[in-house]
Amino acid sequence: MPSNKLLQAAAGSAGGEGLYPEDVFSTFLYTGNGSTQNIVNGIDLSGEGGFVWTKRRDGSGGGGLFNTAGGVGNTLFPSTASAYQTYNASTQDFRSFNSNGFSLNGSEWTGNVNNNGNEFVSWSFRKAAGFCDIVTYSGDSSTSKQISHNLGSTPAMILIKRTDD
Repeated sequence: MPSNKLLQAAAGSAGGEGLYPEDVFSTFLYTGNGSTQNIVNGIDLSGEGGFVWTKRRDGSGGGGLFNTAGGVGNTLFPSTASAYQTYNASTQDFRSFNSNGFSLNGSEWTGNVNNNGNEFVSWSFRKAAGFCDIVTYSGDSSTSKQISHNLGSTPAMILIKRTDD
């Protein structure tokens, strides 16, 4: 049975020639403010592509996966068996991928990423050869599948999340 899937792969090196880990990866702690908020972590997500994983730190629930392959307005929840959750990016949750991080909105429908007063962590992964790539593909019932990527090396870690169900 075909299904849409998202593959996020990280290779074992720092990101290729001329790149350092801080050029392609960031862990950033922030407090939700219930309003538009820019997270400036130095990662160029709008120009290079990548993904952001957020998680609430001071309670249960909250957080999501946002990636440039799925686009702004689509959220994946890694702890659920659900498809992309689609919303209006101008008013809810994740607002934009920026050249120096990302932006959030205030009055989101779930309180997942910027609920006023809650503590959050974000992990940003920029696409780069030797570090991270985001690939979408259609699955089938085969037990093995070759998935092309642009890492230029063998992945050290692969994350797979179904996006359509």
